Amino acid sequence: MVAEAEADATGTEARGDAPALVNARVQALLIGGLRLVLAVAALGLSRARGVDAGQAGLLFALGGGLLLIALPASVTRRAGRPRVAETRPLPGGAAVMPNRRALALAMYPSTIGLSAVTLVALAVRPELAAVLAGILAGLGLAALYSAGQLALWERELGGRLYLERGRAGRIFLAPRAQA
Repeated sequence: MVAEAEADATGTEARGDAPALVNARVQALLIGGLRLVLAVAALGLSRARGVDAGQAGLLFALGGGLLLIALPASVTRRAGRPRVAETRPLPGGAAVMPNRRALALAMYPSTIGLSAVTLVALAVRPELAAVLAGILAGLGLAALYSAGQLALWERELGGRLYLERGRAGRIFLAPRAQA
């Protein structure tokens, strides 16, 4: 019972040593797309709350720009490549998580938290909501960039990359025929 509760909280499987895996590229595409949809919705709602179109667009761009400037893209790229080089073959019995569950786990805490703060801002300061929507869009663009990088690595390695949920965070490679 405790193992099952821990598995639900961490996204790992409760049974045996088989890791719970997510398709890395698909998860990045899904979370990136969802963040962009939420960002556009929040921008539209800030407009509906009375923010001028020009001002909303400028605030949205400011939020997205701030996030993209703050992202340590070069550090992420340098750190990601060695991890991909350490991929292991996909173990037998590994369970690939359904995409909707993987998406739900990827949403916590950043997407859910930022969306909640944006909703509060819509009620209090719609201008702030436009900035937060831009930040959410920046996160979405960063996720889509990651999906593209993962697609390139998958092509180079000749298979699909799967990430282990939980603390270990190992990376596994499944040959194309198996993926």
